[in-house]
Amino acid sequence: MASLAGSHEVMLVARHDGSLAPDVRPLVRLNVTVIVESEGRREQGSAGGGGRFGYNWFMEAERAEEFARDAVRQALINLEATDSPAGTMTVVLGPGWPGILLHEAIGHGLEGDFNRKQTSAFSGRVGEQVASTQCTVVDDGTLPDRRGSLSVDDEGTPTASTVLIENGILKGYMQDTLNARLMGVSTTGKAAGNRTPTCRCRV
Repeated sequence: MASLAGSHEVMLVARHDGSLAPDVRPLVRLNVTVIVESEGRREQGSAGGGGRFGYNWFMEAERAEEFARDAVRQALINLEATDSPAGTMTVVLGPGWPGILLHEAIGHGLEGDFNRKQTSAFSGRVGEQVASTQCTVVDDGTLPDRRGSLSVDDEGTPTASTVLIENGILKGYMQDTLNARLMGVSTTGKAAGNRTPTCRCRV
């Protein structure tokens, strides 16, 4: 089974100071799911990808076929997989979707409005160690073609690369214009929302 989804947004932010900020925001994704069966056991695997580009990206370098092969590979591995042991143990996460754990566990807590209102576990802790010394977290809205990358945020502010945690030390928060002004810091180009933009993670 395969699913293809896409959107193409053309926007113009007209700010109260008279400045205009245009942006074109394509977003596409292809997902492939494969089901395999052997000796009465049925398992599945899935793979996919996408970003801020056109549908032609999937035709280049046989990416659609790569996703299908990867989905088959995962399904065959699952067919032979056994239950993992229960308990507390060290876990190593690879690149890709495990980043959602970072987004949910840390990302929302580093949004400026929650910290201005003192409702985040990170409120008032800039300069303190909040993570392992091996942990550095960067919010970068400038990476080409990535889902969370834009030319400007929803207030028309250019996106930026912002170090949030460096070697375990909290350096700052993601900010929109309002919360940055109220906290006496600079905006980081993280405003999101059609009606009343506020600082939010984009993934």
